[in-house]
Amino acid sequence: MTATPRLSLPLLAAGQAQKHVTHNDALTRLDALVHLTVDSRSAGTPPAVPTELSAFIIPPGATDAFAGRTDQIALFEDGGWTFLVPRAGWQAWVTDESEHHLWTGSEWRRDSPLSSLGASLWGVNGTADVTTRFVVQAPASLFNHDGAGHQLKLNKAAAGETASLLFQDGYSGRAEIGLAGDDDLRLKVSGDGAAWTEALTVERSTGEVSLPATPWASGGNLLLNGDWQINQRGFAGGVLAAGAYGFDRWKAGPAGATLAIAGYDLTLSAGALVQAVEPVLWGLSSFAGLPLTLSVEGLSGGALSVTVGSVSGSIAAGTGRRGVTLTPAVGDTGVLSVSLAPSGAVVTLRRIKLEIGRRASAWVARPATLEELLCARYFWRFESSLSLDAYQAAGGGVAQTLMLPARMRAAPSASFAVSGTVNVAGGSPALTVLSRREARVSVTASAAGQVQAAFGSIAFDAEL
Repeated sequence: MTATPRLSLPLLAAGQAQKHVTHNDALTRLDALVHLTVDSRSAGTPPAVPTELSAFIIPPGATDAFAGRTDQIALFEDGGWTFLVPRAGWQAWVTDESEHHLWTGSEWRRDSPLSSLGASLWGVNGTADVTTRFVVQAPASLFNHDGAGHQLKLNKAAAGETASLLFQDGYSGRAEIGLAGDDDLRLKVSGDGAAWTEALTVERSTGEVSLPATPWASGGNLLLNGDWQINQRGFAGGVLAAGAYGFDRWKAGPAGATLAIAGYDLTLSAGALVQAVEPVLWGLSSFAGLPLTLSVEGLSGGALSVTVGSVSGSIAAGTGRRGVTLTPAVGDTGVLSVSLAPSGAVVTLRRIKLEIGRRASAWVARPATLEELLCARYFWRFESSLSLDAYQAAGGGVAQTLMLPARMRAAPSASFAVSGTVNVAGGSPALTVLSRREARVSVTASAAGQVQAAFGSIAFDAEL
């Protein structure tokens, strides 16, 4: 044996001449390896002017004299470089990191986080990895103050990234709270770790709280007949002329519209659908400057162009409820026009909703009777006929008052048809609007005797 098994120190041979050379070489090696200190473990090339104290742990990809010596210890001795292959348990202080390192047999690892650089992996009663670099396996953990308060900080690189607390059951996610995908605070829950439901959001700028999954806390729909189920005009789908109304509260845009309904699904092939929204109906003087979110469900076929007042945006096709937030400009006072149009291809969607705030909440239908009364504020069709039948002197009149189910937006225009007339004088029958809630039908007898008239297709229109 010519060298020691651990530190590779040269041994004296029997009868060796100049034993002091071998002895001094061993002492020099001991001087370097005992309490080993290296300049760096990241220097890829030897220094231009090394000294007798120069020592390095060679990193991958090193060049010149260090080439091909990855993880070896380079010592500058007697004017040249000596390279030693470390053995498990060797230790070294790395000067430029102010950190103690240990050779595990396969890598140089920080022995303890004594400096600001810390350890790359740290496990307490558990094994850390390159993703979960800090692991604590224990019944409890404590982060205590050091004289005053204490903050636990979770930082992310950009708004689109995530900084959150994830709660798991058997390593499957069940709840998450934090900044997920933007800078608003969100709370989500899951029953299986795959499908997630957003339960709460807090808007980052205003502190506005939304409960998207709680029906009673969802924002009210500013649009009427958002599922197109009220159809007093009996519109069967197809082409609507510019400005013409089809399903209650929805009219065609300036270029008309082509649409069809199948259950709750609306297919818009061309043109635009428009609804005029009155702020006064919702207790507001104006929508100007108020963030409004328009959302739809199950948008397919392409993107949906949305215009609210003078501002526009779009909703990309996709599953679930999807929306866009638009803030009407200062000049968008009074009645607000809301327009929907396909961006290109034919689109299909359902259950449109417009609400105050920056969050699209779940669809909650108003009771059908209430929705019908709200629509009747703008248009109401009497579903049966109204007959007048009496005996009257010549020139005598017969009248009946008709009460509308809801006070209309303004004094309406009226339309009707008459059939079954008997002994009716010229200029009658007539339908007279008395107020926003009341009208009267009447006939005048042409001669003494029985006078009859049947009023049908009665409709009152106060659309915007």
